[in-house]
Amino acid sequence: MVGGGPVGLAVAALLSTDRQADRWTVRLIEPRPAPEWSEADVDLRVYALSRASQYVLESAGAWPAIAARRASPYRRMHVWEGDFRASIGALEFDSAELGEPDLGHIVEDRLIRHCLLETLSARSAVELEFGTGLAGVRATADAVEITTQDGRAMSADVLLAADGGDSTVRGLLDLPVVTVPYDQEAVVAHVGTEQPHAETAWQRFLSTGPIALLPLADGRSSIVWSTSTARAQSLLQLNDDDFAAEVSAASDRALGAVSSVSTRVSFPLRAVHARQYCARRVALIGDAAHTIHPLAGQGMNLGLLDAAVLVEVLQDAVDRGEDPGDLRVLRRYERRQKGRNLRTMLAMDALHRLFTRAGPLLAPVRVSGLTLVDSLPFAKHAFMREALGVVGELPQTARRRVA
Repeated sequence: MVGGGPVGLAVAALLSTDRQADRWTVRLIEPRPAPEWSEADVDLRVYALSRASQYVLESAGAWPAIAARRASPYRRMHVWEGDFRASIGALEFDSAELGEPDLGHIVEDRLIRHCLLETLSARSAVELEFGTGLAGVRATADAVEITTQDGRAMSADVLLAADGGDSTVRGLLDLPVVTVPYDQEAVVAHVGTEQPHAETAWQRFLSTGPIALLPLADGRSSIVWSTSTARAQSLLQLNDDDFAAEVSAASDRALGAVSSVSTRVSFPLRAVHARQYCARRVALIGDAAHTIHPLAGQGMNLGLLDAAVLVEVLQDAVDRGEDPGDLRVLRRYERRQKGRNLRTMLAMDALHRLFTRAGPLLAPVRVSGLTLVDSLPFAKHAFMREALGVVGELPQTARRRVA
């Protein structure tokens, strides 16, 4: 396993449960140091985890620890067109309409990794190596051989690459990708607001890109503001008071004035999709296989579903007495996930173009569309079920457990 982010650690945890521990020996290498989580420090990088992702993390053994520490449920979501007020032509999602307790949870990246690492520390079938980088990969008929940056050689039946959007494994194997640059950056920060967030996520579509306010467990909101590269860089240079004023204006004061701001960072936005998820004895998962626009917060959910599907495919192969590194086996995972991921990527790209590139003349059309969906319960419920991740063919570990 290459990559110690949430997706890679989730794969290791799913492969080392009590049911699977005697089947697999897992070695995970990660160039970064092991994650350290502190109650006093809220990570700037957060995810909107779906119900399916929650179930995957439950199956991995980490969700109870995550929920006990700092997972913020969001029960409602308010989406509106930036050229209009939040009360006009808005789309409102409420989990109560589906009889669900929430629409998902906002959780820090570092907390997910920390809790998965806690789970793995008690499992003898998993060996973790942090601070270890990858230098070479070579697949043969019988094994995949890797070389670490400190010169050690290792071999395995199969190599799973969860090493991010700039995947070293993908690059070493020269696996082709399709890249769509958005010429945008996302500015990320945590803000305090005049009004409580009331466990509601807010998203306003501006002509330069969406701004989202996601509820945090400490009462603040995490903002993800997608805008032009030049605008993002100017926002990073502002003092705290001026930045707070800009966020207040961009969010149409949905939660009143912004009263406090954290440090802030930005990252470039792009869509990347691997033309193939698999090679001989190698599979790409998570951002190594696909990176999408963050406007709907689905990137981590797609990655955790990759993890669950791939583990299920590998387990089924072993049950049948098959070689888990056989390309025919790994392509079963690709067939199940590639189409789903591509559909989500295309949907996010279409939304991005509709709201940021179609121009102000289409603003009334966009508002009419939001109003129409809001007025049709079956359409709203379909969107909510999709966001919850509980539709389509799901692996067992991503389904609700029956008591």
